[in-house]
Amino acid sequence: MVDIESLLAPISDEAATGTYLKLDRSAYRSLRNSYNTAQSSFRQLIETPDASSDETLLDTNDSNWAQLRQDTFDALTKSTKDIELLGWYIASQLFTTKPYQALADSTKVLTELIERYWSTLHPTLPENKVKSSDEQGVAKELAEFRIKPLLQLVGESNDSTALFMPLQLISLIDEITYGDYLRAERSGELSALKETAQSQFSSEVEETVMLLSQSYQHFSEAEAAIAKECQAIGVTPTSFRFVKANIANSINAIRFLTEEKFANWPLDDEFLPRKEETVEEASTEVAPEATVTEPAVEIAATSNNTRSAEPAATTSNATANGASPSLNQALVTNTAAFTSVGHLASRDHAFQELRKIAEYFKATEPHSPISFLLERAIRWGYMSLPELLQEMTGGNSNVMEHINQLTGMDNLDKVDLADKGEALSPTVNMSSPVINQAEVAQSSPSSVTLPTEESVPTQPIKTEESSSKSSDNLSDFEW
Repeated sequence: MVDIESLLAPISDEAATGTYLKLDRSAYRSLRNSYNTAQSSFRQLIETPDASSDETLLDTNDSNWAQLRQDTFDALTKSTKDIELLGWYIASQLFTTKPYQALADSTKVLTELIERYWSTLHPTLPENKVKSSDEQGVAKELAEFRIKPLLQLVGESNDSTALFMPLQLISLIDEITYGDYLRAERSGELSALKETAQSQFSSEVEETVMLLSQSYQHFSEAEAAIAKECQAIGVTPTSFRFVKANIANSINAIRFLTEEKFANWPLDDEFLPRKEETVEEASTEVAPEATVTEPAVEIAATSNNTRSAEPAATTSNATANGASPSLNQALVTNTAAFTSVGHLASRDHAFQELRKIAEYFKATEPHSPISFLLERAIRWGYMSLPELLQEMTGGNSNVMEHINQLTGMDNLDKVDLADKGEALSPTVNMSSPVINQAEVAQSSPSSVTLPTEESVPTQPIKTEESSSKSSDNLSDFEW
């Protein structure tokens, strides 16, 4: 259990944030060794085949993280208020008996420390290391030095955060982990995993969702608090988007596997708890729609240029293709819930709506590649340009090299224009050009030819973009 009050209490009346512990080499080295030992045992655990049955490895790992947890707690309550040490403390919470509760509580401490003690929060750049002479410059150096250690916790990519790997190994739904979800996704066995997850559903799953939501919000609040302080003095704040994406992925995996088991999904698109009146409105809106199954399914079928003489024919076709009447009823709800473009809240919201369409075609037309193509579009939408090119070229190094050469990505050096003379301001013709409507109409494509694909596993909707390729392979984890 996280003792929030003790962690937030000032170290002393004279020095609320204590001393910068790194200046005490002996004390800091002891803490750093404790952190390195915990990291080392965890690395050994994930790199050892059948480690889950090796009690010695498991006990050693738990013991090392417990020691780090105690050491950092003692330092944070008796000696210093230090962001780096708090990051280690937060990471250790995922190795407790109640990891989601502990993570939610410890991330709350991060926000509170920033809001209460920012001006004296450690780490603090020693005076003899400050290079600026003016007050603004000194403030910038101190802020940059203070937030730099946060990168150990929040990462610079999805797979470099302190939470990335531990979150894959702790239970999401009974004994099902996020790592199990990723493996099922790669092997195309998500449907089987979904059945298992729903059979193991309990009230604890909803509790897990709400605790993950709290952690996500605490990180958002800490990010906003740091941004407020940094932007006031012209410093680029630390981004929390990758560690928030780790949490969002876990939430989305739970939603994909068990959403049908919830009376109402408890979170909104920003991972905030839905307001009670919003949930009630959603329930009221869904109920009448479920009574008009046939027309709703017909509308969806017509949008795919599949014409039916009677609405009932479409319903029976869907049943023949493997969709049960109860599933058709659920599809009506999804169809009714499709949002018009004008009401899309964000890019992520748009992909959520695209996922609903993909699920509809997957259920009603399992023989069609439409659902797979939509899923691929979602997956591509969350890739960086290098990741997308890598997949589209099949990893062909010659093709990639050619693309890099053509686009200039093989050499990012800038040509020095200092001795090239001054640029002349061009004369700009501000008159509006005459547009030939016939030419525009002729140049607009009337159809888009989509590539086919035999099988693409369903992908989870992410809420944060990654600038580098995330690895879901345990052996690929970078320390």
